[in-house]
Amino acid sequence: MPHAFVRIYSEAGPLTGILRERKDEVRSIMTSVPGFNFYGIMDTGSGIVSLTVCDSQEGTDESIARAAEWIMTNSPADFKIDPPQILQGEPVVRFQAENLPEDAQGAHVALRVFDAPAPPGLADRADAIREFMSAMPGFRSYWAIATANGGVSIISGDDKASVDAIGERMREFITTTYPERQPRPVAQLIEGTALFRAAAQATPA
Repeated sequence: MPHAFVRIYSEAGPLTGILRERKDEVRSIMTSVPGFNFYGIMDTGSGIVSLTVCDSQEGTDESIARAAEWIMTNSPADFKIDPPQILQGEPVVRFQAENLPEDAQGAHVALRVFDAPAPPGLADRADAIREFMSAMPGFRSYWAIATANGGVSIISGDDKASVDAIGERMREFITTTYPERQPRPVAQLIEGTALFRAAAQATPA
């Protein structure tokens, strides 16, 4: 079963610049993880957020070990970073726009953390979600991940305006499709710009 692993570093210091300069090296390391699906990094201004998706948790565990080793080897001797906030679970809905640029750098990304689970049967409505999102200007990709205590959504687009519009349209879709449920409150919203991504063939970015 595919497994997604989100790491949120509130402070990244010089690590953001190092990752930007050596993104090809990092991409090569992560794509060689067994069962690799996707790896992406977002710059939040002060910190970074990474998303890793593999065919199983064994793959994401391996990615964590490789990332930790790379950071230790390539960071300044006096560099210290606080442990990240970790969210993990199963990707429920995931897709990307057609003809997505290979270089994701500069795309706007919004990550929302929910304390409540997604409405039941959301995966069964993936085609409907894909249809309206793909038609919206600036859309790049969408992920919905079910975690132990709730869920995570990640929307990327050409700019903040497009991502905000897509997020609002998704909220309207949930409210209309599940009128008996109150919209899930957003426990945490993190926004930033994409540094880079790497995706296996036919995997969303």
